[in-house]
Amino acid sequence: MAATIRVATALACAVLTCVAHAEPARATLPAADDLASDGRTALRRGVPLVILFSLPGCAYCEVVRRHYLLPLAREGAAGERPLVREADLSSAAPLRGFDGEAGSGSALGKRYGIRVAPSVLVLDGRGRQLAPVLEGGDVAGMYGAYLDDTLATARRALAEKR
Repeated sequence: MAATIRVATALACAVLTCVAHAEPARATLPAADDLASDGRTALRRGVPLVILFSLPGCAYCEVVRRHYLLPLAREGAAGERPLVREADLSSAAPLRGFDGEAGSGSALGKRYGIRVAPSVLVLDGRGRQLAPVLEGGDVAGMYGAYLDDTLATARRALAEKR
């Protein structure tokens, strides 16, 4: 009986240790796989299209995705919040561009001069850049302010185009 209790206790401790050290599920954004469709939606709503360029296993990308872009994609009135998508800089997976042509996350990054992950690019519905690229992760705790500034610049540029 005492041996059974010890074994059960050891198993419970092992399970709790695994749970405590388990990596949280990766947060996900919709893939930037059909920019022609996303562009039409952005134009119709009059909102910017925000693309996170990331790399697999990038811890900084996960922080930007989870703490800044997922809330941005979910908060506010549906018709007013920006469309937020993600493109893998290392991916050759098919991606339909604004012009309807086939491409990839890697090719899209090259088109806009994206060199690091994470990078956040804000475009209008036709694929024109609305603000400077926001490069890098949240190392100083100021990322929210930088993102807000980038989005404000993009919204002003959109308003001027109307």
